[in-house]
Amino acid sequence: MALILVITFCVYLSIILFTKHRIAITLIGSGLLLITGVITGSYDVPEAFAGFPSEIIILIIVLTMFTSTFEQMHFIDYIGYQFLRLTKKKKVLIMVFIPVLVYAISLFMNNLTVVLLFSTIALHMIIEFELPVIPLLVSIIIGSNIGGAPLPWADTPAVVLTLYSDFTLIDFLNKLFIPCLVFALTLSVYTYIWYKRHCPETRESPFTNKPKVDFKALQKVMLLFIIYIICISIGPFYKVSLAYISLFFGGILLCVRKKDEMLLLDELPIMDSIVFLISLFLIAGVLQASGALSEAAEYIVGLTNNNMYLITLSILLLAFVASTFLSAGPAAATLLPICSSLVPLVPFRLIYAALALGILCGSSMLPWSATGGPIMLSQTRNFLERHRIKGKHKKPLHHKGLEISLSTEKEIARIYNLRSYLAFSVPFALLMLGMSAIYLMVYLKIMS
Repeated sequence: MALILVITFCVYLSIILFTKHRIAITLIGSGLLLITGVITGSYDVPEAFAGFPSEIIILIIVLTMFTSTFEQMHFIDYIGYQFLRLTKKKKVLIMVFIPVLVYAISLFMNNLTVVLLFSTIALHMIIEFELPVIPLLVSIIIGSNIGGAPLPWADTPAVVLTLYSDFTLIDFLNKLFIPCLVFALTLSVYTYIWYKRHCPETRESPFTNKPKVDFKALQKVMLLFIIYIICISIGPFYKVSLAYISLFFGGILLCVRKKDEMLLLDELPIMDSIVFLISLFLIAGVLQASGALSEAAEYIVGLTNNNMYLITLSILLLAFVASTFLSAGPAAATLLPICSSLVPLVPFRLIYAALALGILCGSSMLPWSATGGPIMLSQTRNFLERHRIKGKHKKPLHHKGLEISLSTEKEIARIYNLRSYLAFSVPFALLMLGMSAIYLMVYLKIMS
């Protein structure tokens, strides 16, 4: 087990130090861990593959197909146009409302969908309004994480918590909804504070003029998309895999689009995200199969001496650390059995709230702590690749002829700078963690 922990530590340290090569590092690390398991027999290798994220991978592919279709039909431009009408094209309102809007939509829609839809809109606005890149893009990721926490159908950890514990809809509403709403409003203020540090002059937006959208053609795709979102929200509660639902609706979308299937699939800019997520989930699967996470968690909980306050805080901290490095899904699956055994020691099923809040805070730390992070990075890379300056000529962006200068391209690429990303995400994640700890302690004190 010690060798597995050393390899894992080296992998994560290398990802942080050499972020540009994160995909290669995770591939090498996951392969090395699996080979080590086979040679040493220290854990059940097939069990590690149980964490293979087949559902998430298929979900990402189909959601990206829908997003690509909406983009080609200029529907995303239309959403941006309506959003600017709502904010009256004022940069302050854009920065303040984006996190809240993303949070609100993520309450009822998978957060991957929300990140995919808002990535392109945000990148357009960054260019034409000269908005600061880091706070706008990272606040979308964090806002989608917050929106995915307080309802049982909103995101993978919430679904896992609902299916494999007695944490009910009422528990979500009276234990998680209010703190998550506070987090979303705090994120809005936090984003505004960051924006005030970068406040250039207002420029025209690519969505100023109403885009031409063929709503008749859009109706079929939109109806299919709405039904798909509803199905993937309720499917897990009927033990129907998200992968099965996604395959079905992905096939229907290809038929409805009446476009060359291979061309549509070739245009999907997500291969790097898929490879990276597969490697991360395999590393998490190895840690689960080896028992390293469970032993560490049980040891830390054992130090609490059955004190309900310390137990709650320990689960909050464990969930925070686990989701920071392993992503939200594996963290929930690993810690849930431990939480279930601690329910008699912590009243009101608050131990599950501690788990959910810890995962929320941890998944907002690093670019790869939540699935939406790699997706956002992938969308940004594809955006720059398609509209990068070629030689002395500028490649037009959609129907508005928008051009990206080298300086703007360099500014957008800051999202890949880990230090810049962490400068925004880490303070806010720690702020949420502190607020969560205070909330849980006050709840226990008042209700006990």
